[in-house]
Amino acid sequence: MHLPMAAKHSLQMQSVIVDRLPAHPLSSNSQLLIEELKEWCGTENNGVAVSYFFRQFALFVTAQFNLIHQYGGYFKTAPENLRFGKIHNYGLPLISFHVSAADFVEIPAEQRHEAFQYVLIGQTDALLQQLRRQAKISAITCWENVLGSLAWHYATLQRQYPRTVAEDIDWLMDDHNWKPLRKSQWQTFIGTVPLERAVSEPMRKTCCLYKELDSFETCTFCPQPH
Repeated sequence: MHLPMAAKHSLQMQSVIVDRLPAHPLSSNSQLLIEELKEWCGTENNGVAVSYFFRQFALFVTAQFNLIHQYGGYFKTAPENLRFGKIHNYGLPLISFHVSAADFVEIPAEQRHEAFQYVLIGQTDALLQQLRRQAKISAITCWENVLGSLAWHYATLQRQYPRTVAEDIDWLMDDHNWKPLRKSQWQTFIGTVPLERAVSEPMRKTCCLYKELDSFETCTFCPQPH
């Protein structure tokens, strides 16, 4: 399927690189990946490294949702085929995400919720399950890392496409759409709070642990700032 050049440029702004392998790759093996993440972000704690990873992975998830909304497609890339790289931006140790244009799948607007399910369960939760086998970290923390970024995406989209956003939020709130998870992670995190409040007031129940890393500061929305 054809991926527009404008989409590639937009993805690059979100650290998603198409058809180019990372210059400084991270391992695709979960155990080795965590060891490399610990060294890269500056921690000796596996759980902190995994939380850091999902703060970064939130960019990939949001980029996927943006692709679905703007360009009618997404990367149907199996989690084991995703590639990660080490990059420095703004003086910070960050992660880039590398995909193949051959995995880009075009879909009609009425099928976008199937794509959401794949991104959230087939990619995000699959990686979460793999990494949590090697680390003691709450799944709630990792989901809050991802969905906090997704809330910003929808708060921005809502200004132009309120009906689309309302339909998507209804879908995200439905427990059935998150199977095999027991319930909607969106409902657990944001519930019925309006998006304007969700992105302007503290919503997190857990700390993302960025404050444990020398390169980062305590987040504005941290529930445990001290």
